[in-house]
Amino acid sequence: MTSTTFWIQFLGVIFGIAMMYFTFLKYKRREVNGGEVVIWFFGWIVLVAVALFPFALDSIISPLHFYRRLDFFVVLGFFLLLGLGFFNYSSVRKMERKLEHFVRQEALSKAEAVEEKKTLQENLQEKNRNVNRKPAR
Repeated sequence: MTSTTFWIQFLGVIFGIAMMYFTFLKYKRREVNGGEVVIWFFGWIVLVAVALFPFALDSIISPLHFYRRLDFFVVLGFFLLLGLGFFNYSSVRKMERKLEHFVRQEALSKAEAVEEKKTLQENLQEKNRNVNRKPAR
């Protein structure tokens, strides 16, 4: 019977390869550019390498006094999630501000157009009244 470590490594490799494939598909659909593909592929290759050779991280893990590799990955995962969460929050807030500015500008321009149309209609009605009036004798 195979060990649990083998299955974790196997799933890590399968996941890394699948993500490389999906990254490649996103590149072909032009949803990511060449630089982004290189960065993502580097990350997936590192994942596959760590899954295949987990002992390669022992030189990093032991000076940090982690008892197990899993503890290191849990802490690293929290740091990454917090960093990505902050980045995502910042990006969304920036986009919200831009959208709000755009909507305000659009609303003001539409309000000005409506006001201008109303003024033109009033001027036209005034001209029609003046034309339809007969001069008094």
